[in-house]
Amino acid sequence: MAPPGTAAVRRDPYRPPVTTTLLAINVLVFVAMVIRGVPILSPDNGQLLNWGADFGPLSLGTQPWRILTSNYVHIGLIHIAVNMWALWQLGRLSERIFGGFAYFLTYTAAGIAGSLLSLLHNPNVASAGASGAIFGLIGALISALYLGKLPFPAAARQGLLKSLLWTAGINLYLGATIPGIDNAGHIGGFVMGAALGALLGPQLMERPEKRRPHEVLTFIGAAVLLVVFGMFVRQRNGYVTALEAADQAMSAGRTDQAIAELKKYVAHDPNNAIALNMLARAYMSNHDYAQTASTLQKVVQLEPANVTAKYILGLMYADQHRYEDARQIFQQLVQQDPQKDDAWVLLGASLDGLNREQEAVDAYNKAIALNPKNAEAYRELGLAQAKLNNLTAALAALKKAAQLDPNNPEIQKDLHDVYTVMGNSAEADAATRRADELSKSTPKKPVKPRQ
Repeated sequence: MAPPGTAAVRRDPYRPPVTTTLLAINVLVFVAMVIRGVPILSPDNGQLLNWGADFGPLSLGTQPWRILTSNYVHIGLIHIAVNMWALWQLGRLSERIFGGFAYFLTYTAAGIAGSLLSLLHNPNVASAGASGAIFGLIGALISALYLGKLPFPAAARQGLLKSLLWTAGINLYLGATIPGIDNAGHIGGFVMGAALGALLGPQLMERPEKRRPHEVLTFIGAAVLLVVFGMFVRQRNGYVTALEAADQAMSAGRTDQAIAELKKYVAHDPNNAIALNMLARAYMSNHDYAQTASTLQKVVQLEPANVTAKYILGLMYADQHRYEDARQIFQQLVQQDPQKDDAWVLLGASLDGLNREQEAVDAYNKAIALNPKNAEAYRELGLAQAKLNNLTAALAALKKAAQLDPNNPEIQKDLHDVYTVMGNSAEADAATRRADELSKSTPKKPVKPRQ
């Protein structure tokens, strides 16, 4: 057996089996992801979660294994290339200094610590990558170089320490200043690695058989610490599991249970737009439109650019005959996207509800100019013109609506009304017959209530 410390200074070629294995696992997972259709440069959260990324609602619930597997999942080619380069550079040195057993467990413990701190800091963001484990190697090497009395020349040791400290500092600074980087995972890994390096360092010059009991006790202690820390994180942020429970309840049609879970979540995190969107959807499924509107108001306040929430909120207001509130919402929508013909139709309908018919006509005409095949715009235009007593214009618009949507019995009923006011009883009767025929052959559509 080689004398103690020899592994740290020998010059013969060294093939690090643990580092090679870790690198191979990371690369194979990434290749498998790409083969199964995950984009090579920018996978989305759903794809990352399918492959084991860390995410509070899942990791703190029924899938705690993600705390480990997320260390082997990467967010695109650049991400894995940078991490694997760092792993190869740091891993070879770490494996020689600590030995394969302690090195692998340090890497794993640091990765888990990084995942847990990430879950504590922001449990609602999906995270993945080997960065926490790699930062753990940096921390462990710094501690070992300070405390391990390794047979490095002083100048070489000081140079390596300086390089490691600069690497850690620069990357932590970048993580704190660049959006999208999970710096909590970096810090968690670094602290765990530094602590393990400090405990292992003084024993590194001992023979492996004498060092091993100390290593075993050290990692048992680390495991206990990680379990306790994981329990603390779950106690602190376990409320996020309500999102997953609510999603499952919604899928099973148990909307009351979904609402209860989401209300519990929102009580902890009242400004979470994802939870509020889900809660609004659950209220809508329960036909509780007042609560739907109230919840969507919060979503719109948090996300002013959320077009879907605004559309639904505007429709809720219209359903409650709160036409001025609906007008304000749809006015915002046409300002956000003036080329969206449906938004102009809904703005017109809200103006119609306020009896501002000429403005409604202008909105409908804008929608038609944007989309000449919008049958609903022509129908609403016809009804608005009829309210203004412009019967010829109303008839022309409704005929165009019937031409574009020939199977809609409601348009034929509207034509009957206009023909009746115009005194054309023959055409009115014909429109009624067509409406009856279409009603028998066409499934009923929900009709927007009108005053």
